[in-house]
Amino acid sequence: MTRKVVAAVLCTCLLAACGAAPRQAASTPPPETTAAPKQHLVRLEVTGTATLSLTFTLDGKVSEEKAVKLPWRKDVEAPYGTEPHEFRLTMRHTGGTVAATATVDGKLVTRTAGSGSPGSNNTANLSGSFSD
Repeated sequence: MTRKVVAAVLCTCLLAACGAAPRQAASTPPPETTAAPKQHLVRLEVTGTATLSLTFTLDGKVSEEKAVKLPWRKDVEAPYGTEPHEFRLTMRHTGGTVAATATVDGKLVTRTAGSGSPGSNNTANLSGSFSD
């Protein structure tokens, strides 16, 4: 008789546990991810024999680098939808040669080249603009 009582209690407990089990919440879709805003890729490249001081301006934001040995490259991003974008690269050197190109999203925008005698003060500029 004890076995019957234990079995009955066990069945009652199992049934109660099944009925009292917490229900799973309905699955909710994952939160939507917002894509990062699309960016233009501005690439500046300078080759040659000169040692330079560079000043780069994109949309009014200025950065400077001194005693730059060539070749040199800089990639900068500019957001879509905030057009037009304007840039300028000023290259100061005391002799030697420089050749510079600017591409936006892989397409050539402008190029320049220059040279100077050793010890002379020289400046070459690369500037342009682009839009979406």
